[in-house]
Amino acid sequence: MRPPRRPIHVVTTWVRRQPPKVKAFLAVVAGMSALVLLRFIVHDHDNLFVAAEAVHSIGISVLIYKLMKEKTCAGLSLKTQELTAMFLAVRLYCSFVMEYDIHTILDLATLATTLWVIYMIRFNLKSSYMEDKDNFALYYVVSI
Repeated sequence: MRPPRRPIHVVTTWVRRQPPKVKAFLAVVAGMSALVLLRFIVHDHDNLFVAAEAVHSIGISVLIYKLMKEKTCAGLSLKTQELTAMFLAVRLYCSFVMEYDIHTILDLATLATTLWVIYMIRFNLKSSYMEDKDNFALYYVVSI
């Protein structure tokens, strides 16, 4: 006898079978619903920022774990990581000058993990970095 299917499995199977336009509509509805839900739940936006920064740091830490475990950086853009590091450095400087608080510490942690990813791509995993595919025009983004 077959075990009963879990409801989440039924829903994901149904979504996968839908045409792309229906999937896009469902994504927009889910995103808008999440924003409305956040509007009613979050009363202190400072806590939301702290949570977002913590999740960002955790995400980069998971990326570092993946890079160390698989020993390859194929498909990862060094230029995008450098752009993220530049943005975080400017934000860290502004946070340090204007308001030295928990945001500064979280920005520092995120910048440190991003710099570690850049170091790993440039030195430890250089042989698997696909420079010819990383053709993002960094100059245009930074000069704007």
